[in-house]
Amino acid sequence: MGHQTFSRDSYRSARQSYGVTQDTGVTKAAEERAYRTGQLSEIVDPAINPIRYSKIRLNPHQNQWIATLGCPMDIEVSCDTTGSMGGEVDTEMRVLPDLYEAVSKVLPGYDPQLCLGIFGDCGDRFVMCRPQFEMEAPKIVNYLKEMAPQRGGCGNHGEDPQYAMFARAYLTNAYTNRIGLKGYHFIVTDEPYHDHLRTSEIERVFGEDIFKNELQAIKKEVPSVKAMVDVLKQQTHQFVLVLSDYYYRDTLELWRDLCGEKSVIVIDSTSQLPAVISAIIGLTEGTLDVTDLKKHLGEHGNSKLIAQLSNTEIGAQAALRHALPHPVPKAGDIFANKGDVWPIQPGEATDDNSSVEATDHIEYL
Repeated sequence: MGHQTFSRDSYRSARQSYGVTQDTGVTKAAEERAYRTGQLSEIVDPAINPIRYSKIRLNPHQNQWIATLGCPMDIEVSCDTTGSMGGEVDTEMRVLPDLYEAVSKVLPGYDPQLCLGIFGDCGDRFVMCRPQFEMEAPKIVNYLKEMAPQRGGCGNHGEDPQYAMFARAYLTNAYTNRIGLKGYHFIVTDEPYHDHLRTSEIERVFGEDIFKNELQAIKKEVPSVKAMVDVLKQQTHQFVLVLSDYYYRDTLELWRDLCGEKSVIVIDSTSQLPAVISAIIGLTEGTLDVTDLKKHLGEHGNSKLIAQLSNTEIGAQAALRHALPHPVPKAGDIFANKGDVWPIQPGEATDDNSSVEATDHIEYL
């Protein structure tokens, strides 16, 4: 699985290679192609191999496997791209280096893996785009430019982010969940959600075979949106970031009723995403203290935002870590088999009874 990570140099090189030379119109070609063909690019189409994976990266090592970068941390951000938010993929592309660096800073020893998707309305031709979790600049730049935001929305007081939330709850295989931790899930919007999940729309978004494969167990009784969010919260630290300039009067109330008051944060602009997302993660992980918020947020550190973030369940992930049967895997840990959940623990015998050590020079597989 290798050891490459995001860097600003690789980001700039990827943008040049893919012809992303401006900060606007990033998705223009993908939108035109989707309109012409009626299909999304397979790398962002939620109906193509609908399970999204966040895996620990392992390389072969003395007939066993070595962790190259430690425990992955799945971070999914699904952004509204209707109406006034139609150009938000441009913003995500522009702030991508800041986002990766900011979350890496508050996740020492982890391998941040980003799934940056978009959603619209079921009245749109394409309801959502969802890529795989990635950690390398070329792959993230590539999938962002392949998004096809519909931009319009249906003007009916609400969009359909519940299908993006459904995807993380039921169509994700994350290493964090396998060991007893939670990943992070963010909805970014200026509108309420529609309070329903429909079988027909699930098949439309995730493929007509979805109930024959991954979701057989829930076909007979599709969960309510509230029940789905309960499942989502069992797997992720889940938040809704609401744009302050545009939202309807009852938007905050509806989201707070659904997700909980501490999970809903009002922001001024999506340019704040790197600072706000990393602050939330840092507080939840216990690597950032409330007293450090103003410094961490920098120019975005207004008192209203700091007050909201101070209500985050500080150290919630740290509490989960303390309850684990073993320490969180780190770079250099040895796994007996590629599919094992935990690395070999001190005192456990290895297959070849040899002493294995981490290496500073791990070749890409």
